[in-house]
Amino acid sequence: MRRNRTTCLTNSGAARTGAGLPCRGNVRTMREVNDLLVLNCLRERQPIANIDIARELGMEPATVCKVVQRLSEAGFVREGDAGQAGPRGGRRPRLLHLEERARLIIGIDVGCPGSRGIVIDLGGNVLYRVSEAAVADPAEGVLSIVGQLLARLSRKEREKVAGVGIGAMDAVYEAGVMLAPGGRVPIAEMVSGRFGVEAFVDENTNAFAMAEKHFGFGRGASSFLCLWYRHGVGHALVIDGKLFRGAQGAFGETRHYLVPGRAENRPDDPLSAVEVRPQAIVDLAARLGPEAGPFLVAARRQEEPEAIIGAVTEGIRAQDPATIRAVEAIARAMSVSVSLLADLLDPEMLIIGGPVTQWGTPMLELLRHNVGELADTTCARKSPARLEFTRLGDDVIAFGGAALVMDPLFERVGITVAR
Repeated sequence: MRRNRTTCLTNSGAARTGAGLPCRGNVRTMREVNDLLVLNCLRERQPIANIDIARELGMEPATVCKVVQRLSEAGFVREGDAGQAGPRGGRRPRLLHLEERARLIIGIDVGCPGSRGIVIDLGGNVLYRVSEAAVADPAEGVLSIVGQLLARLSRKEREKVAGVGIGAMDAVYEAGVMLAPGGRVPIAEMVSGRFGVEAFVDENTNAFAMAEKHFGFGRGASSFLCLWYRHGVGHALVIDGKLFRGAQGAFGETRHYLVPGRAENRPDDPLSAVEVRPQAIVDLAARLGPEAGPFLVAARRQEEPEAIIGAVTEGIRAQDPATIRAVEAIARAMSVSVSLLADLLDPEMLIIGGPVTQWGTPMLELLRHNVGELADTTCARKSPARLEFTRLGDDVIAFGGAALVMDPLFERVGITVAR
């Protein structure tokens, strides 16, 4: 999808690009902005020829050639095969590609029951991966994983590391801290101080949304809503390619709201709340008693959401009737909150992540069916929002950590190249 990018002057006289780069209005500024626009166009539309970049951005072909030369010298662009000749024939233009190994990024998932880290290139290709069991001090766990990943890189690769991004269950992006049992931990500062690389940290659902924006279903989408199901439900909203944080940076944090009109509506009913949790399957199994079957009984014995979901997944694969009925009940309850959010926010798509995605296609199809029936199609929207399970797998939050580095990297690279 084509994304509009503009350059405008603020009241203070400084220029600002549509990608968020503030600067002063002079020749150097325009060079920086042009570098940024061309690089982002190349990243989104590759492989692409110079003339097509010029047409896409409304720039002079000669200007684009100069920008591409600067980006090539900085290692961000490489030439590929020849493209199609124009309608009048003539020389076939060379197609340009983003040099994916120009920069490397480390992404960390501070999760439960353990943590993991990956090194990726600008194309999202995983080069190295490390995982660790849960440790008493999450900060030491992060530092350990970053150290292990850096140790695997050659000296040349290490020089290309653009930064470290961390997705944590509780974090404050602006302050660079994550919340641990001992209080606020300045993890971004700790990583930067020990390893000499820039670091970012954000709440895991926000990291999930950033992962989808750069590497998943959200890439190219104008707006989408991410829902992360684990102990509770986290929400993250991307509008016009930007993560919406709210007035105080707390968008997506919801309380236990009750669904009106349910006969069994009470605070302890797991299916009466908008925030339906995977653990509700355990409560359903308890209600069924001896009719729960072996798979739901196995789920009741678990504590962590991943283990609960895993036991239910086995029941789905075995086509166990009690498990199927329980999953259908969970899907109906989840569909209420999903359809309400879809009607309220009207996103282009909704993307679900977390252990519940292990239930795979059967669960996704149930949700799509139920949300479609509940959707309000009487308004201007002609059809329900698209609904997907993330395809980034167990590394999704680690990808999200890496994606926290991508936005500032691509917003500032124009300044770096133009110097």
